[in-house]
Amino acid sequence: MKKAFFFSTIVCLLSLTAGGNAAYAQTANENWTQANELYAAGNFSDAEELYKAIESGGHVSAALYYNLGNTYFKQQMWGKAILYYERALKLQPEDKDIAHNLEMANAMIVDRIESVPEFFLATWIRNIHSIAGVDTWAWLSIIFFVVCLLLALLFFFARSITLRKFSFFLAIIVLLCCSCCAILAHYQKQDILDQTKAIVMSAVITIKSSPDNSGKDLFILHEGTKVTLLETLGQWQRIQLADGRQGWLMEKMVERI
Repeated sequence: MKKAFFFSTIVCLLSLTAGGNAAYAQTANENWTQANELYAAGNFSDAEELYKAIESGGHVSAALYYNLGNTYFKQQMWGKAILYYERALKLQPEDKDIAHNLEMANAMIVDRIESVPEFFLATWIRNIHSIAGVDTWAWLSIIFFVVCLLLALLFFFARSITLRKFSFFLAIIVLLCCSCCAILAHYQKQDILDQTKAIVMSAVITIKSSPDNSGKDLFILHEGTKVTLLETLGQWQRIQLADGRQGWLMEKMVERI
């Protein structure tokens, strides 16, 4: 619940808008305060309702998703807890508290899916990618770009050959850093917008070989399992697990992260 200050700051900024938006932001702020008090008192279901009301109003943030995940975790609703921890981690991938609680929630589910080993370079890039959020990478990119411009000015106006060489090579390095941060910001944004990951919400479901109930039973999944959505056909979704297995399930049985 340590993220209350961050969320309150967001709501206060939103309250600066005119008319109905300001009034609604004030309501969201009041709901947030009341929900935190209910959570602290152990009234998790009522806290959940207020957090959901804030979400319905569009005031979403990593802090809100994190606290919703906590309320579901306390109610032993593992699928919902994992869903909201995953949503929080998309917005704030560097947050260790969110990652820790997600790990705890995943330990409560039935299915243990072993991921297909990936190339070490992909793992390395993904680890760097999750060090900071999209805003941090974007600001770093802007800062590096400004520094690069200053170094370019130094190169053009410096009288010393040594200083010009130094500013030129340093500008190249800074420009590379700028490009890397911009790329990481882009991929962070793509992750946030990605709607191909989902969490199983049904207690038990049978994965079919085809998009109909008469299809062959392939395997069983339980609430809380994370899947990748590959294809939509009517009310059916073709999914893939982390270990590479694929099959079909009804779309209503999962919820997108």
